[in-house]
Amino acid sequence: MSLVAAAVAGGALGTRHALETDHLAAVVTLVEPHESDGTASRPSLVGASWGVGHTAPIAVLGLALLLVGVRLPESVVGLFEAAVGAVLIYLGARMLAGVGRRHEHAHGSRPLHGRVDVGRLSLGGHVHLHGDSAVVGALHGVAGSGALVVALVSTAPGLPTAATFLAAFGVCSVLTMAAVSALWGRTLGTGLERALHGFAGALGIGVGCLLLVEWVGLVG
Repeated sequence: MSLVAAAVAGGALGTRHALETDHLAAVVTLVEPHESDGTASRPSLVGASWGVGHTAPIAVLGLALLLVGVRLPESVVGLFEAAVGAVLIYLGARMLAGVGRRHEHAHGSRPLHGRVDVGRLSLGGHVHLHGDSAVVGALHGVAGSGALVVALVSTAPGLPTAATFLAAFGVCSVLTMAAVSALWGRTLGTGLERALHGFAGALGIGVGCLLLVEWVGLVG
């Protein structure tokens, strides 16, 4: 495979991969109209952070497995998929709880709502990540179809091809999810916030339950 072909394949897969149901379910439960300090949110940052967190373990594991010539055990993948399911249920339930009590924000003073938040992770300089989203993205990176991407990278014909594929995959997944979360954030500002948050919460719980059921079926 040429480097150009690797870049095209990685970019196409990164875009498609970001739009999978469990990934979308995670991001829509993480985008809020306000941050925990009461200021306006940056929904595109949530999606971009998910993409960065998602790409990191895929790159590290994929390249490591390529160098040592082994594959990720299926049992490990299953455990991460179960963890993703549990996290989605938690995020969905948190979202639904917020719909029920309507978060109160004290603008210009201390926030009044009680979200659990990892916050923002600083990478030095002016580069920041949305903590919750980056962590959830990292979990997705080793679960389900993320593990398939790791397997693809580990079977690449050489390090340059694998690195090119990963770079294109990462850039396109970050940009795609940033665009999706930005669009979702704009939609939340249309006056349908309660209904959309209810939908996001139900989606997160539903997809999370399906992942857990699938994992139980695999280990049962």
